[in-house]
Amino acid sequence: MSFINNIQSVAKYESKILIRSWFFKVFTILAILILGFFDFALLIMEDSGGFWLVKAIPANLPYLNLLLLNTGQAVICIFLSSEFLKRDKKLDTSEVFYVRPLSNAEYVIGKIWGNLRVFLILNLIIMGIALLFNFMTSGMAVDWMAYILYFLLISIPTLVFIIGLSIFLMLVLKNQALTFIILLGYIGLTIFYISDKFYYLFDYMAYSLPLVKSTIVGFTNWETVLNHRAIYFFAGLAFIFFTIFLFRRLPNSSRSNYPWLLLSLCMLSISGAAGYKHVHSILLESDMRALYTAINNKYVHTPKMIIDRYDISFEQLPETFSSEVTMKGTALEPASVFTFCLNPGLQVQEITWGGKKLDFERDNQILLVDFGEKIAPSDTVTFSVKYGGRINSRFCYLDIPAKVLQQEYKNFLFNIDKQYVFQTPDYVLFTPETYWYPRPGTAYSDLSSDWQQTYFSKFGLQIKPLPGLVPLSQGESVKAEDGSYSFAAEYPAQTVSLIIGKYKQQTLESDSTLYSIWHIEGNDYYTATFDSIRDTIPSFIHNIRENLERTYKLSYPFKRFSVVEVPVQFSTYPRAWSQAQEAVQPEMVLFPEKGCVFGQLDVDRAWRNQLKWSKNGGREITEKEAKIRTLNNFLWIFTRPEGNYNFSSSGRGNYNISSQANPYFLFPQLYNFRYNIFSPEWPIANTAIELYLQKKSDNSGWERDINGISNNEKASLLMEKQTFKELLTDVEYRDLLNNIISLKTYRLFAVPEINIGVDAFRDSLYTLLERNTFRNIQFENLLDTLGRVSHADIRSGFSEWERLTPLPYYSAERFEVTKVTNRGEENFVLKVQISNNSDNEGIVHLEIQGVQRGGGNPDPRANRKIVLEPHQTKLLVSVWENAPRYVMVNTMISGNLPSVISQQIGNIKEERRRDVDVEGDFIISGSSRENTDEIIVDNEDDSLFVLSEPDVVGLLPKWLDKVEDTSFKYSGVSDWRPPLQWTATTNNNYYGKYIRSAYVIKSGNGSQTATWKVPIPAEGQYDLYYYVSKSNELRYNDRVEGEYHFKIRQGEEPEDAYINLRRANEGWEQLGVYYFTADTAYITLTNECKLRSVAADAVKLVKRY
Repeated sequence: MSFINNIQSVAKYESKILIRSWFFKVFTILAILILGFFDFALLIMEDSGGFWLVKAIPANLPYLNLLLLNTGQAVICIFLSSEFLKRDKKLDTSEVFYVRPLSNAEYVIGKIWGNLRVFLILNLIIMGIALLFNFMTSGMAVDWMAYILYFLLISIPTLVFIIGLSIFLMLVLKNQALTFIILLGYIGLTIFYISDKFYYLFDYMAYSLPLVKSTIVGFTNWETVLNHRAIYFFAGLAFIFFTIFLFRRLPNSSRSNYPWLLLSLCMLSISGAAGYKHVHSILLESDMRALYTAINNKYVHTPKMIIDRYDISFEQLPETFSSEVTMKGTALEPASVFTFCLNPGLQVQEITWGGKKLDFERDNQILLVDFGEKIAPSDTVTFSVKYGGRINSRFCYLDIPAKVLQQEYKNFLFNIDKQYVFQTPDYVLFTPETYWYPRPGTAYSDLSSDWQQTYFSKFGLQIKPLPGLVPLSQGESVKAEDGSYSFAAEYPAQTVSLIIGKYKQQTLESDSTLYSIWHIEGNDYYTATFDSIRDTIPSFIHNIRENLERTYKLSYPFKRFSVVEVPVQFSTYPRAWSQAQEAVQPEMVLFPEKGCVFGQLDVDRAWRNQLKWSKNGGREITEKEAKIRTLNNFLWIFTRPEGNYNFSSSGRGNYNISSQANPYFLFPQLYNFRYNIFSPEWPIANTAIELYLQKKSDNSGWERDINGISNNEKASLLMEKQTFKELLTDVEYRDLLNNIISLKTYRLFAVPEINIGVDAFRDSLYTLLERNTFRNIQFENLLDTLGRVSHADIRSGFSEWERLTPLPYYSAERFEVTKVTNRGEENFVLKVQISNNSDNEGIVHLEIQGVQRGGGNPDPRANRKIVLEPHQTKLLVSVWENAPRYVMVNTMISGNLPSVISQQIGNIKEERRRDVDVEGDFIISGSSRENTDEIIVDNEDDSLFVLSEPDVVGLLPKWLDKVEDTSFKYSGVSDWRPPLQWTATTNNNYYGKYIRSAYVIKSGNGSQTATWKVPIPAEGQYDLYYYVSKSNELRYNDRVEGEYHFKIRQGEEPEDAYINLRRANEGWEQLGVYYFTADTAYITLTNECKLRSVAADAVKLVKRY
């Protein structure tokens, strides 16, 4: 007891000293005020936006509070704990303790416990405040366990570690300032750089550790969380025990301090073991995924069956399940042994056929069934497989690169674990990706696309859940007296899914379709908002459905549609062979619990905000209208093709924005679950048709301006270096796969579109699909049929898919519109001249806007493709009743940057009493606009344009503004935080014959330069021009001024020249008149400027006579 009493005595004194410290008092008051106000604004304040992720999942409230507090208290702990001995000496109390009968251990542990418990009490106070606001927020449940768990998982390991490390470094270094610098640097490094690196191994504050706790399944990564927090808890103890061993004070007894060294090493060993286990478990997952893929490669070409019908009997057990599936299969080739795939975590008990047991063999996920006799092609067999166990989630998404799998799933500060399967006593979620029932063939193979072959089958399910749970699947559900449920779908499907939980259903009917929301018991928070408009909802849904079907010219085929609430950790990925993600299943969408990641799902606040915003805008709306708008915002989630935007940076000033595929997009309900287009040669056949039907547009607007190059343009540049097949398997360009496939598909269909028109060709494709509902369509056969309709050999285009794609380069001129009036009749004649200036054939897409008014069928002339042979120029003449307003030439697969050449039609010439021009595409001789008196040197002229070497900067700025290697020369640059070195970007405002680009850099002292070496053909006077493109800083701020500083040299002494960017016009701006001899002139632009950035583009010399 004296040991404990002595520790308590020291701790009591230490706590009092700490509490009296003005530094700690200030921090405590600030922490309480800031976090208290933060909670108030988050949950209570009416004018705040609210934070639905916190209200929907109550556990996130203590999680967020402790995460924010952790950052501040980690810094404060360093300052206070590192005064370990200094404070005692300063207060003249060290002698008092040193002469008392205290052991070193009692003294050190007492001091540490004194500091630690004060901080722990502060954590409890912050949690108490959060709990108070939790109670005050209407409609928000209280997750009591979360307050305890997050305190144990976030606060304690962090405090023990940082306090232990602080006193250990102070004792070793014996320099408080140096200790501060090292520890503050470590905290900064952790927060800003390495928290998410190395599987978040070094994230001691738990910033990147997935710690969101679901209201349905709780934590789904207990092993990872406990291993990770054990690393820092036991490392902190190791530092504390090592401090006791190193402490320079005569011990109170003759016992050696070496047991504390041994104990320290033991704690360090436990910490190291936890770290090893943490990393090893992740590396093991990668190894197992590689093994599963290798096994699939081994069996991908073995005999398979088509399964015509599945009858699955499934019984849920507390930790596992048992199942028996009866399959009616048809042999595709003569064989006695057929290959099936079943999740490797499941065990097969027996297989029977006609009452006799069959031999079988398992090789992890592969199930080889030996029928004992040869089954001839087209012969059918009916056999049963008994199996059961637990699903192994490592088997899911074998095609997704490890880098993508390990990316954070983050929303604000909340890191969410990614799970693909759930199997607990209270909840089950099996999607087809888990292979929870035997399927013919193999799973993903990187050796052959044969694995991808899927067929439509009939499914029947008999599900017996645990008491109190409700199963969901495709088809109509019928509950039997024994508590089991049967599901029978009215249509064949490629796969089937199973969900079991404490579900409640809310339904309504519209257009003979039963619409349902399946929510977890107690999660029907939205009913109070929408009950008052319940009668309006069916017609509202009808309109949205009709609009979706009209947009894609495809109909919804099923009798039911359900939104099913699933745990927030459920994650999916887009695939190379399909746009459909696992979040969308036939008849249903799997939606995160309470829609917690979507702010618009806070429906009570949302409709009130609609009222307020409308009133502030001067137009008041009714409560009913506000609720309808809120419902519309919710349903919009399912109708938009793109999801959230991702912002990233590859270094200072280099920005990139990309849109994610929307996992809840309903297009698969109209297409993927109704049609199956396959190809033995091209696994992307289905995706190609999907993208073509969706008319996927590129990020050619504001996104392109930010990125400096569009995804389609990147895809075109890659096609020149790699074949289509190589690009399909290149993991590095996975994010560009849809763009590559889309461009190749548009090119494949270009000739038939030219032959019969874009809309007519699309209509033919829709007709063919409609004739093959719930059937398998071979891609090659589909193309042959379309080819006969459009009088084109479409399959011949496959030859281009086998080789590199040489890029054509185009120029577009003469965007002219003439109004011709003759005998009272007005017509508008549009002339556009397009040239292919390369050795490669190409196709461009012409779109003319403003020529069609009102309804009616679209005019095919306004939206068409044009073939241009090498070095061919065409004059496109068209006559319209209405004036064209905008002409856009999309060069598709080309070397043009930007790839879209557009022109706003401004001045319209008027002519009278003459015949209207003849329409048509006329081949003309290319007009040479080369002016022999003009010399233009662009930044793209590598031999004539030189950039200075980047400034040498310190290690810290270099690290903070690190520039990552990229496969593309061009990137996006920020006007507001420009790059520190010359960075290439493209934009329509820059000069360029085919590539309109410039180099941009942050303004400085003039040490960075760009030099144009202009060859002067003849001696004389020349007008010197520079191509000006104004940055957004000048466009949006009338008060800023800036000049570009040039040095013009031909000989020894350079001359200074300036361009006032505020007064200059965009385009060619004169710098002055100079006399040059027949030699090289050097025009140098420096980065000296009052604006934020400088752009180096092109210079032009024009000879004077």
